Amino acid sequence: MAQSSLSSETSAHDDDNIQFVQRCADEFQWKDLSEDVVMDIGCGEELNCCKAILMQFPEVKELIAVDQEITTFLTAHIINKVEFCVGDILLRDSLELYEGKMDKVISTDTFHQIKNKEKAFRNVYHMLKPGGEAGFYFCVKACMYTLLTVLSKIPKYGNIFEGPFVPNLYPPEHGEQYYKELLEKIGFKDVRATEEERRVPYDTEEDFEEKFLDELMDNLDILPEDEERFKAEVLELFEKTFGRYEGKRCYVSVHLNLFGVKPMESSDSEI
Repeated sequence: MAQSSLSSETSAHDDDNIQFVQRCADEFQWKDLSEDVVMDIGCGEELNCCKAILMQFPEVKELIAVDQEITTFLTAHIINKVEFCVGDILLRDSLELYEGKMDKVISTDTFHQIKNKEKAFRNVYHMLKPGGEAGFYFCVKACMYTLLTVLSKIPKYGNIFEGPFVPNLYPPEHGEQYYKELLEKIGFKDVRATEEERRVPYDTEEDFEEKFLDELMDNLDILPEDEERFKAEVLELFEKTFGRYEGKRCYVSVHLNLFGVKPMESSDSEI
């Protein structure tokens, strides 16, 4: 696979996308995408996944970058071979133009935000040609959410939640086996699912408090006079729940690599 000039624009922040595109290439034995149209669900304004595909497969026929927010494309840079599409994977009609025409669908760091994942996966299935391939990479467990869930079950903290905390966002039973069976239920074949735990260390204690605790507090209604005591209790709870790695506190998350193929004999009328 040739490396294009786009590689110079790709920062360390894009490593997840580069690595996942490589996993897709390995899983599906991608060699030449010159005849393939690839859809990126939840592309974001940086188009990181599209850039990763172009970096590793500069000969790809076309990329369809999909995002539900029109503002995404107001700031995104136009890239050769990338077509912008305002669409919502939960709304099948919004992507009707592409139905049954995609050789591949890929999505990174998007599906954890979707509540009705089964519907979204079904609509991906509709986008694919028979024989088309889909790869998903998304978070299934995050320490921020785990800690918020623990706090929500402590009686004295039950009434302090006010931010975007969504109960049951990461159900513990929704792991690799659950999603493998869900894709098979929809009709995907050759489904593979693997989880990976990630630990990103905070450089200093101050860094942890500034980044993790401040975000945590955004979800809570804590009286100013109670903040220091609450932070001390949270630090102790975090230590008990997640410990440390090489002496440092870490942001701990579990991500899922999920792959499936739409069978050649598939009929969309069945789902």
